[in-house]
Amino acid sequence: MRLSLLLYSSYFQVHDLVIINSEDTEMPTVPDPMTGYVWSGTAPSQRRKDVAIAPAFLPLQLSAYPQPLPANIVIPPDSLPRWTRTFDRAPVIDTHKVGILYVAPGQTDEVEILRNTHGSPAYTHFLSGLGRLIELQGQVDVYAGGLDPGEDGKYAYAWWDDIGQILFHTATMMPTLSSEIDPFCSYKKKHLGNDYVRIVWNDSGLPYRFETLKTQFQYVNVVIEPHSAGAIAAFSKSQHENEYFKVTVQRKQHMEFSPIGEYKLISAESLPDLVRQLSLLGDWFAGIFFRTAEDTEKVETTTNWQTRLTMIRQLKATVLAAKGESQSQGEVRDFTGYF
Repeated sequence: MRLSLLLYSSYFQVHDLVIINSEDTEMPTVPDPMTGYVWSGTAPSQRRKDVAIAPAFLPLQLSAYPQPLPANIVIPPDSLPRWTRTFDRAPVIDTHKVGILYVAPGQTDEVEILRNTHGSPAYTHFLSGLGRLIELQGQVDVYAGGLDPGEDGKYAYAWWDDIGQILFHTATMMPTLSSEIDPFCSYKKKHLGNDYVRIVWNDSGLPYRFETLKTQFQYVNVVIEPHSAGAIAAFSKSQHENEYFKVTVQRKQHMEFSPIGEYKLISAESLPDLVRQLSLLGDWFAGIFFRTAEDTEKVETTTNWQTRLTMIRQLKATVLAAKGESQSQGEVRDFTGYF
């Protein structure tokens, strides 16, 4: 199905076609023999969708109805580039970053944990369900969470939908420098230490202490521990898919965030979905908790969408103020005569 729209009005002479195409849906790329699937062409800005738009809808967006506006608002050319650069810094969607730590058997020290370069098979299987593997080099469509492919590794796990993206700072996937160069794993900690939420896969056999990773951004830990081996299906594709895990949410004092109660027992199959949702909710909650000075101040929390809308309104108010005209003056542009 192809829908082509051609707009004409007294204000616009648009000769370019707006084309909405639902054909030729792109398929995932063939998996790399070393890294598996590396997702590309699947971000919201790259996907093709079935879209149904009434032709009259587009001109309606150009009208000021029901609020009248002065005709022919002209933005000063010298201020527009500066405003555009500022506007582009506000993401179109909401972005989140979440840290992931693997705690090997017997480990309790921060540096030991950060220096892990791999985890158990169950941990690796969990990562593959938590998000999609993306290549950081040249990435423009998926939020990179501050990762530099020259320093922080070539790949990362990410998850996204049409309104938000999560980038996972996975410690085991980041380069581990020698003890002489980086004795405290500062290159890894500069990312994971600044995350509001951390997912901790705890194979240590010991309770994971909330303050293990020493950082001022210590708000929420989602701790995963093996609970029961379960029964292995005779023709199972993965020997870990029937295991059960104990999920616990650790939180900062006075932070009322406990969506699963004391703990939750869940199967390996459902574990990635639950943990992803917990980390997303935790990042929202911790961000608000931080901005309100730990719930002691009344501060409005805005999404990126609202931030962009506020910037547009501020630009309009600035232009109107410069012209010395009020919002109530001017004529409403009527497009009904063209359809």
